[in-house]
Amino acid sequence: MNIEYFGNDKYRVLACMAERQISLNDKNVVKLSQQEIADILKLSKVKVNAIIAELKDNCYITQNSPRGKYTLTGKAVKALEKLKA
Repeated sequence: MNIEYFGNDKYRVLACMAERQISLNDKNVVKLSQQEIADILKLSKVKVNAIIAELKDNCYITQNSPRGKYTLTGKAVKALEKLKA
């Protein structure tokens, strides 16, 4: 894992999502919208959209529906554990 990858707002977005997961049908999901994440982190929705797209492209999250409901992958969980250590 490249720690520098998370040296900016990507970590903040991923951590925000991880902290707000809920259990739904025996699966942890994040039901926050991009606007809600932007409001929580005081970032623009455009920036959050770009970060989420990059996190999806790099297999840190998957999107379960067109409007929200993200799932953190095992890769994301491992990255967060390393970064918190």
